[in-house]
Amino acid sequence: MSGEHAMEWELQQVDSMIAELRSQAQQIRDEVGNREDGPGDPGDTSLLISSAEEQEALIAVLEDRRGKLRERLGRGAE
Repeated sequence: MSGEHAMEWELQQVDSMIAELRSQAQQIRDEVGNREDGPGDPGDTSLLISSAEEQEALIAVLEDRRGKLRERLGRGAE
């Protein structure tokens, strides 16, 4: 696999991971905001919020990687 093809493949993988993490983070936030049984245990709620924030931090790292890959491939910041 050539260097460019490897970067294309990695870019596709990064895009896929970003989409999956965004979906997961949104599901967690929806779960926190739409509890039918009331506010729930504050510890559980805090854990869910922390989990969503961790995923959002990973998304930021992946978005940075995606930007670098795009630059190397000559695509800019699409």
